Amino acid sequence: MTDGLLTYHLHEDIVAFTTDRTIGRDPDKVRHAVCQQFQPTADGAGTCPEDELRFARPHQTHTDRIMLIAEEYFSLTPQSQQLLMEGIDAVMTNLPRVILGVSTADCIPILVYDPQHHAAAAIHAGWRGTVQRIVQKTLAQMACCYHTAPALCRAQIGPGISMDSFEVGDEVYEAFAQAGFDMTAIATRYPLSTAEATTPQRPWKWHIDLKEANRHQLLAAGLPADSIAVSPIDTFTDTRFFSARREQKGDIKCGRIFSGFVMR
Repeated sequence: MTDGLLTYHLHEDIVAFTTDRTIGRDPDKVRHAVCQQFQPTADGAGTCPEDELRFARPHQTHTDRIMLIAEEYFSLTPQSQQLLMEGIDAVMTNLPRVILGVSTADCIPILVYDPQHHAAAAIHAGWRGTVQRIVQKTLAQMACCYHTAPALCRAQIGPGISMDSFEVGDEVYEAFAQAGFDMTAIATRYPLSTAEATTPQRPWKWHIDLKEANRHQLLAAGLPADSIAVSPIDTFTDTRFFSARREQKGDIKCGRIFSGFVMR
């Protein structure tokens, strides 16, 4: 990680990244940081002035709604763009020089690139979106819109809360179980500490591995295992990143990091 930006190697034709808390999701800071990742050739080709990078992000509400960003989107007024992006949790495009991504603070960001059709998607997967299988639905939409073949795609699962840190109630465990997830692969029960174990009949709590649950969706959609990279970063314990579970208390809100991409 350099200058507040964690970058991933999905392909030479795409810059894929996650910001830390010093950049967050501020469009100007993101543009500046991403622009530094464009390496010019000896004759200057490949440079990318910041004012040439268009920026778009959705207002996420833990749904399974997906939006395709086409050229027409950028001809709309800011108010119309905002209205279209309301309640969207995954975005995809085949446009170059568009910074597109999702905001997270413990939820799992997933970036997918289709090098055959030069198309990509950014997905926000909290536990609700994961239960709704937003990753598989996004791959299905990419297949419909771009003729994407998942077997040829590459994916990056970005920083998010780890299983160790993601303690959940029984109702969350049951939501995953009822949705057909392999619970032996994505869940385990941890004992509470002595101080927390005030109720003798419930001394254990479920923990869910959201990264693994979404990796399983990528595999189910058809991506090869060796085409999926998973960040080991736990946003709950790593203070370089925002964590809603760690920082958000009552009316006090924490910021968001931004995971996204721009295609050359």
